Amino acid sequence: MQLEPATDADIWLTEALETDPRVMVELGGPHTIELARAAHRRRVAGIEAGNWWFKILPEPGAPPVGTIGIWRAEWAGEAISETGWMVLHQHQGRGHASAALAVLLDLARKDGRWGDIHAFPGVTNTASNSLCRKLGFELIETVEADYADRILHCNHWVLRARRPRRTRRGVGPTTQDEIRPPR
Repeated sequence: MQLEPATDADIWLTEALETDPRVMVELGGPHTIELARAAHRRRVAGIEAGNWWFKILPEPGAPPVGTIGIWRAEWAGEAISETGWMVLHQHQGRGHASAALAVLLDLARKDGRWGDIHAFPGVTNTASNSLCRKLGFELIETVEADYADRILHCNHWVLRARRPRRTRRGVGPTTQDEIRPPR
């Protein structure tokens, strides 16, 4: 699995994903081509602002099968880090989202700046909710969330950032996994 930053040239992928009623079924239905293009431009511009937006390549040099990202957002008046993903319909069910999210979370842990990471899949989106559970997210609550001016009934999941545990001599990492590079 490989993640590569999305570019202006990948607009076709966003169009293919967000105008497909099968891909968008859990997100209130397909977008118009204009809304998909606007979303793509926002995401690519957000990369320069520090957000991450990637295309998902099942292997180096292969055509992309979807997109995944992590970005700064606001939830209940608080700044959060949010993640989301989409996979082309013909490539769903093959583990691409799972592998991509695992890679993304590993990159986020190594980067160290994202803190707790939130996800908001629709309550009926069995695949995405299973993926959150599989990768260690904790189900916090069921909420109404706004996605592109559509109110969706979602599960609110959070993956807690690893925090150093207390040791006998004070605060510090107790395992190799808890040692993170300085910010």
